[in-house]
Amino acid sequence: MENAGYILTEIWKARPSWVEMTDVQRKTYFDDKINPLLMEMIGKGAELLGCAVNNNTGNERIDYQFMAIWKFPTKEFSDKLEKAAKEAGFLDYFEQVNFSGDLITPPMLNDSMINL
Repeated sequence: MENAGYILTEIWKARPSWVEMTDVQRKTYFDDKINPLLMEMIGKGAELLGCAVNNNTGNERIDYQFMAIWKFPTKEFSDKLEKAAKEAGFLDYFEQVNFSGDLITPPMLNDSMINL
């Protein structure tokens, strides 16, 4: 299968350092650091597939508040976003976990799970 892209799922929750900031400080941080970074990535070919606030009530719910799903042409491009977000101080304010990998078909996923 030709490379269909690379998927990055970011999942995060606020740290006390974020909660302690005022709304004005939070907005300023997003306006000055995060929004320009996101627009730059999108301008270079990243695709933000969707965002969500966690409202899952099932037994498997994880204790994280927010999620974004990105599609990139390559893993290297995804790595650039992760590095840039870290440099912008995002991890100072949010605890984040990521899940990423090459975009594959359902049969390829099944084969990976069967052939562990």
